[in-house]
Amino acid sequence: MNNRQRRMACAGLGVWVLATGACAPVAEGDVRVTLSGGDGTQRGYPSHLFQDGWSVQFDKYLVSLGHFTLTSESGERRTVDEQVLVDVQKGDIPLPGLRGLPAGRWSVGFQVAPPGEGTTLPDGHVSAEDAAMMRERGYSYWVEGVAVKAHVGVYTFRMGFPVKAHMVDCINGVDGTQGIVVPENSVAQTEITIHAEHMFYDRLGTHRGVQLRFDAFAATADAQGVITPDGLSAQNLLDLRGLDGGELKDAEGKPVIYEPGAHTVRTLQEFVTQSIVDQAHLNGGGVCGVSQAG
Repeated sequence: MNNRQRRMACAGLGVWVLATGACAPVAEGDVRVTLSGGDGTQRGYPSHLFQDGWSVQFDKYLVSLGHFTLTSESGERRTVDEQVLVDVQKGDIPLPGLRGLPAGRWSVGFQVAPPGEGTTLPDGHVSAEDAAMMRERGYSYWVEGVAVKAHVGVYTFRMGFPVKAHMVDCINGVDGTQGIVVPENSVAQTEITIHAEHMFYDRLGTHRGVQLRFDAFAATADAQGVITPDGLSAQNLLDLRGLDGGELKDAEGKPVIYEPGAHTVRTLQEFVTQSIVDQAHLNGGGVCGVSQAG
């Protein structure tokens, strides 16, 4: 029951309400939502973070996301029925929030999915052409940028990934609790944080012990030095190739292995798509559960 319904119910109870005080006003608060890619999307990743010595800088990091949903402990649900397509490389972006919620704890969820006809472009940094391309190809993420490695060269990437998932039961990255607390007569500042480093993980199903790698990406570049989804789809995880066309090996001469965990993925494109499914967190590092969107 929302607050309007409570007020209507209380109005119908008349004198009994006055005598008991059972329908005293419920304290309310608001929720403001921001989408951020943090330093990763805005400033890139330096070479010391990569096991194989690459650095990465994004020029675009487009995210299609929406249907931000809060569910109270009593089961009341509030949803922002809107999807946006924005570029988190350009900075943090305010998203539609919610007002007049009963104060208390609410669980958090949202959806990552390709843009539809009704998806809005609120930040002014996404072109209609990019939106149409992502809609046609089924991409919810589209990234462009450059990767550099000393004594190897400069490579350009233009990559898209068809993630479609509901993020549910998000843990709050600030204090490790479930969801958020809406304060009385105040505002809960909430951030959906994109962890772009997931794209370069070399194992699935865990955040522990992962290495960031780019050699396998670079080896898929075309004659102009451009890395694309088609190239990533040609990189077979069971037969990884290096820039020289031979077996992909690390600096110690050992074969590079991408560990899929429990997931059935065959190519680098499929691996990265799976790796970034859960890269949207709550308030920094708060991990969300994943339910595949229909």
